[in-house]
Amino acid sequence: MALLTVETGSPTLRMTTTISIISPVDSGNMSGGTLYLLHGAGDNASTWHRMTTIEQYASQYGCTVIMPQVNRSYYTDMEYGLDYFHYVTHELPELCGRMMRLDDNPQKTYIAGLSMGGYGALKCALTYPERYSKVVSLSGVTDLQKRLNDPQMSKDMAREMAGTFGKRLQIKPDQDLYALAAKLVDDRRNLPSILTCCGSEDPFVEMNREFAAYLETTPYEFQYVETPGTHEWRFWEEHLKTAFDFLYN
Repeated sequence: MALLTVETGSPTLRMTTTISIISPVDSGNMSGGTLYLLHGAGDNASTWHRMTTIEQYASQYGCTVIMPQVNRSYYTDMEYGLDYFHYVTHELPELCGRMMRLDDNPQKTYIAGLSMGGYGALKCALTYPERYSKVVSLSGVTDLQKRLNDPQMSKDMAREMAGTFGKRLQIKPDQDLYALAAKLVDDRRNLPSILTCCGSEDPFVEMNREFAAYLETTPYEFQYVETPGTHEWRFWEEHLKTAFDFLYN
């Protein structure tokens, strides 16, 4: 396996940013397609491969793993900031596709993430279902409006969120996972297969249960996995296997 750290100037972000890439190019087995793997708030492009065994899974399944860096943007074209959603869904795949000669077959293109990245992965797949056949959210923020309305949110966090979503902290339909999921069904478009996992002691478990209950009423091919655990790397490492079993079976 090859591990690459790419420092590149981004026209969308108007600055240099980092992409971490795990590639099976030296093994001769590249049959596993591409996984875009999104980090959580407070993490960066390197965190997944520092904190988990993601490289072993990439080797086992012969997939290229693309790990971008979006800071604390919630994978959003920010109200008072940078266009991170456009970067992840347009510039990033175009750049990596050219650089790594990736197969752009949507049936072999997947997206996953944890926490903030779980929200980002679901948002990407529900906005562009023609690009990703499967999506995985680990401990994801599945109800963003509920997160923004949290009465325990600190003043610093509220100020940060206002910079991303606007001073009213009111999300738009294209930022709402429920609205995005419903629109795909109404438009009769191809639906991505969805896996969500959450720990039973995770602070986001109730919103994950509610999102799972909603998806059960829809035509989506969907799985929800809840096991003991909190919002931590031990849980996410454990459920990497759950994620890869879902992606490749």
